[in-house]
Amino acid sequence: MHLNHIDNHVKNLINEVGFGWVIIVGQIDINQHLITALVERWMPETHTFHFPHGEATITLEDVTLQLSLKIDGLPIIGASTSDVCVSCQALLGGIAPDKYINGKMIYLTWLRENFQELPVDADDVVIEQDARAHIMMLKGGCLMSDTSRARVHFMYLLLLSNFTEASHYNWGATVLSFFLRALDQAVNPLQSDIGGFLLLL
Repeated sequence: MHLNHIDNHVKNLINEVGFGWVIIVGQIDINQHLITALVERWMPETHTFHFPHGEATITLEDVTLQLSLKIDGLPIIGASTSDVCVSCQALLGGIAPDKYINGKMIYLTWLRENFQELPVDADDVVIEQDARAHIMMLKGGCLMSDTSRARVHFMYLLLLSNFTEASHYNWGATVLSFFLRALDQAVNPLQSDIGGFLLLL
């Protein structure tokens, strides 16, 4: 998903929430060998990389400088008790079939299949639904992805119900904490992959 292939009305909403730059940098190729080398040096106890010359870590400053995400504002906490189907209908304009929902997770396949192009006669409601779908794909596909990179948590959709309010959330801290947890899990010998936004490395 590249920003240039998204309708300008949708792009404006994505920018309003603060994710415009993320879509652009998300197209950069990742050096898997470098990722592996860094994970081998990660110490979960201190959340730092151990190098021969000292320690280093990823900070909130790194997140805001690299991704232009907010690192202050409203915290993103707690799980949602809302009904997935009802909220999907209201916020995305359609309900994902059962095979595309796993608990509180929505499979990205459904979003990609249903939000390829904005209809020519789209009104403001449809434009907002399309923008939400693109942000959800961005979150599940790279920003806050699990190791499968195939689904996204439903709670993020609810946070996008109002774009002005969504722009006040501390997305940067959420992305960083998610990635630090992914690094902690990646050092497990039984873990074969890593989630989160790898470009932070």
